[in-house]
Amino acid sequence: MADDTAQEGAPTGDGRDALLRAIEAQIIPRLVLAHRSAAGSAPAESPADCAAPRDRSRVGDDDVTAFTAIVLRGDLGESMAFLQGLRDRGVPTETLYLELLSPAARHFGQLWESERSDFVEVTLALHRLQQLAHDLSEDFVASGDPSLPAGARALCVALPGEQHVFGAQLVGEFLRRARWDVWDAPGATEQDIIRLVGGEWFTLIGISISTPEQLDALASLVRQVRRASLNPDLRVMVGGRPFEEHPDRAALVGADATARDGRDAVDKAQGLLELTRPRN
Repeated sequence: MADDTAQEGAPTGDGRDALLRAIEAQIIPRLVLAHRSAAGSAPAESPADCAAPRDRSRVGDDDVTAFTAIVLRGDLGESMAFLQGLRDRGVPTETLYLELLSPAARHFGQLWESERSDFVEVTLALHRLQQLAHDLSEDFVASGDPSLPAGARALCVALPGEQHVFGAQLVGEFLRRARWDVWDAPGATEQDIIRLVGGEWFTLIGISISTPEQLDALASLVRQVRRASLNPDLRVMVGGRPFEEHPDRAALVGADATARDGRDAVDKAQGLLELTRPRN
């Protein structure tokens, strides 16, 4: 995944405007040329390019930088065109989720936490990311292995009151591609979640947070969903930035596992599913 440190230190105000103008004038035109298909009018590679070929099916730091600037500007059409250019270049949708959209979401969260962008600007940018991920969803889910058996039912939510719901959304997309029956409940309150697990059978519930200050509230919610669940063997998986460097916190809040990203969440969910199956 793209190095998060490459995204820190983004300027604000006039400095950010200058950065955006530089990106528009220098970086984006080069990316547009790079994204043209071989059948188009792409220019021949320079000797330096030939000496150090780039894996065009991966996302680079320059892609992330340009993409975050476009999303912050607020043009969904331009953002989707940028994504389509990467897809035309051969970048798989899974890579877009893991190496472009997820780093962009983390970057916007860092802008908010460091007060380099205000609440409204970051919230709108994250909302645009959610829309872009939704627009990619159909093709992404269809790219899964159709021979996989239909999976168990999972509920993916963010902690009530949490503004950064993008992580829970992506985990749900990866589970759907693995043929899990995924329910989500954007904006659900604590009571909503308790009613859901008390009225529907779920094998797994995934809950995401974004700050360590939410750990106590998360632990309380985990206890409540276990008590209310129709499934006495309900499995709980948690995720978010507070667990990235401290996976041991999952046990502290009463969860069964934590996952780094959507791909890891599928592996962890399948492992937890195996634990719920009766043995002969």
